[in-house]
Amino acid sequence: MNEIDHPRFLTAGFAIFAAIFAFTFLLLMLVSLGVFVALGISFANETGDRNQAGFGILGGVFAVLFYLVMGAIFALPPALASWKLWKRKRRARTWAVIGAIVLLPLLPFGTAFGVYGLWFLFSPAGRKLGY
Repeated sequence: MNEIDHPRFLTAGFAIFAAIFAFTFLLLMLVSLGVFVALGISFANETGDRNQAGFGILGGVFAVLFYLVMGAIFALPPALASWKLWKRKRRARTWAVIGAIVLLPLLPFGTAFGVYGLWFLFSPAGRKLGY
C-alpha cells in the first residue's frame, strides 16, 4: 500500500464500523423500547392500576435516551472520521485518531483496525494527512 491507499482504507473501515454501530444501537433501542412498554402495560393489566403503565413508558424513554447517547459516543467519531477523510476536510486526522481509539476495545476486528489506524496516523505519511 502507498500513501494514497491508507486513507482510502481508513475511510472505508470507519464508514463500515459507523454503519454497524448505528444499526446496532438503533435495533437495540427499538427492542428495549418495546420491552419496557410491554412490561409496563403487562404489569398495569395484572395489578389493575393504570398508573403503573407510566413506569414502562418512562423506562422506554430512558432506554431511547441511553442508546442515543451511546450512539453519539461510539458511532459519531468513526462516521465523522470517514466523512472528513473522504472529503479531505480540516481536522480529518484528529477525528481519525479519535475514531481509531473508539474502536480499540472491540475485539478482534475493531482492535486490529484501531491499531492499524493509529499506526498509520502517527507514521510520517500519516502526519502529512493534516489536509
